[in-house]
Amino acid sequence: MIQQNSNVFTPDSFTEYMQAPCGRILVKIVLKDLNKSNEYNNLLALKQPILQVLKTSCKPSKTILYINND
Repeated sequence: MIQQNSNVFTPDSFTEYMQAPCGRILVKIVLKDLNKSNEYNNLLALKQPILQVLKTSCKPSKTILYINND
């Protein structure tokens, strides 16, 4: 994230990380390293409501298993 945002700050690159508490802590650290700590309040708009996160995360997903015979 630091390399991706060092030249131009792109808020969309933080969307995935804003969904989990540990990701939000990482975002705070990255913003501090980029001297953009004031942007955190703007990034909070990317955070989805907890019910929406639970609906998307708790659905069964199809698992595909590949077996390599070599």
